[in-house]
Amino acid sequence: MDDTPSEQWFAGRTAIVTGATGGIGRACTHTLAARGCTVYACDVADLESLEEAATYAAGATDGTETTDTTGANDRSGAIRTLEADVTDQQALESVVDSADDGTGIDILVNCAGIIDRSSIDDLEPKTWTDVLEVNLTGTYNAIRVATPALRNANAPGGAIVTVSSMLSAVGAPERAAYSASKGGLDSMTRSLAAELGADGIRVNAVNPGYVRTDMTRVHADSGREERYREQTAINRVGHPQDVAELVTFLASERARYISGQTIRIDGGQSAITGSSK
Repeated sequence: MDDTPSEQWFAGRTAIVTGATGGIGRACTHTLAARGCTVYACDVADLESLEEAATYAAGATDGTETTDTTGANDRSGAIRTLEADVTDQQALESVVDSADDGTGIDILVNCAGIIDRSSIDDLEPKTWTDVLEVNLTGTYNAIRVATPALRNANAPGGAIVTVSSMLSAVGAPERAAYSASKGGLDSMTRSLAAELGADGIRVNAVNPGYVRTDMTRVHADSGREERYREQTAINRVGHPQDVAELVTFLASERARYISGQTIRIDGGQSAITGSSK
């Protein structure tokens, strides 16, 4: 049994996290760094916002916001911030070049994403294209650019973890573009797991249900969050840290026999209702 302390899980390893200023991306960045990883956190946000996202939140294990200003470098790992748009392959190449010191990178976590809440009557072609360009093509861009460095990862091999959504598998109104993009991520995850396994790279996705983030704040403001809470088996909504713990596990050696999987993390909601309306 591996009794390595959690703060040393990723000692000497390097990760890239896209969408690092969002709730889940921020939690993944912090959690990987807390466990010894050097994390290159990138997003389209300005550098000031990235630095704010990299502020290390001691004790914020429930996914809540914090004003703690403890520096990331005071922890086990370190967080480097870079501005990059996942729709720009050249920008992503610069991120990989910064992260790869010649010995490869170990982990890629894809968190970048946007959502649209248009009915099919109001869903303009440009909006459809924009959502798929960021969520699906942006993830493809990151994986394509990072794969050569992941092939050179330290033992036990590289890991790719993509944040998808339970809406990849269940229906919800006014989410056509978003659901299509997430369904594509799940299919791409399975295909790439089959392709890259021979290179020692594991590929998995996580499918969160409702998670309280800036992106979903509209539901809290409208009172819909309470309905989501009532639909879960454990009678609470998700927090970014809940997702980050699963992502971190899948990126770790503890998940060395797990690949090609899309794992739901929704508090049991889909087991009870089968949907996310």
